[in-house]
Amino acid sequence: MSIGVVIVTFNRINKLKKALETFDLQTVLPDYVVVVNNASTDNTLNYLNEWKNKKSTYSKYVITTKKNLGGSGGFYTGLKFAQNLKSKWIWVSDDDAFPEKNALEIAQKYLDEKKVSAVCGSVINNGRFDIVHRRNYFLRHNKVIPLPVPEEEYLKKEYFKIKCFSYVGTIINRDKLKLVGLPRKEYFIWFDDTEHSLRLSKVGTILCVPSIKVHHDVRTSTNVVSWKNYYGIRNTADMYRRHFSSRYYYRYCYANLFKSYINIAFNRKKKYNIMRKKAIFDAMHKKMGINDVYKPGWK
Repeated sequence: MSIGVVIVTFNRINKLKKALETFDLQTVLPDYVVVVNNASTDNTLNYLNEWKNKKSTYSKYVITTKKNLGGSGGFYTGLKFAQNLKSKWIWVSDDDAFPEKNALEIAQKYLDEKKVSAVCGSVINNGRFDIVHRRNYFLRHNKVIPLPVPEEEYLKKEYFKIKCFSYVGTIINRDKLKLVGLPRKEYFIWFDDTEHSLRLSKVGTILCVPSIKVHHDVRTSTNVVSWKNYYGIRNTADMYRRHFSSRYYYRYCYANLFKSYINIAFNRKKKYNIMRKKAIFDAMHKKMGINDVYKPGWK
């Protein structure tokens, strides 16, 4: 079972170099590597041109977009290209994810074309399982509850089934991808992978195999309000509208609007709540894509 690779990058050349090196060191090499350069403004393009021209046992492709399409647009672009290549399985990941050298070799044991939509590895951050990347969803009291798989599952089981994954070390069945469609590029960033995995879970099993280990080089989250929060809130609402009954969708929207108005009135976290209100309004009016205000560089 050959596996292709799609990596999306933006202005992180040093991490990208390390990520690409990890695929050169695999005990089972990929069939190809596709790098989507999301209009980087550093030296990424020059580096990728050099990388592409170096001889390798696998094929290399570089796609440079005319503008930053966000992670959602980047994965849409990369997967659209890769689904027409010969490999039936596609590893997707950001430029800050580094698989251990036996990741692809282990993964091959679980690639069942008929039954499996995707196979995920365990995500390691600072030496610990980062459990937020593999989740299930439960419905309770008109509320959708995302529940990460607990660490004990990673330690005790050879594999387990999930409903949702992030694009950090996930291998997607190409035929299932063609069946459910590409990621929603209009999300720009965040929850494109969650929404996509919910679609894939309806046409096959999604497995998490803890022995497939991917090291994720990210900072721990802070409480600082970020422009990314807008997309997290808006895209979550859109995802609920698409995958859950209307009562769960409306509960999420109206609960967030109520909290926003109350907090704005009492001048509590006003900046964040103005953003949250805008995100919900845009979701309810199906206004997607990059927002004119909340975009990279907003403070």
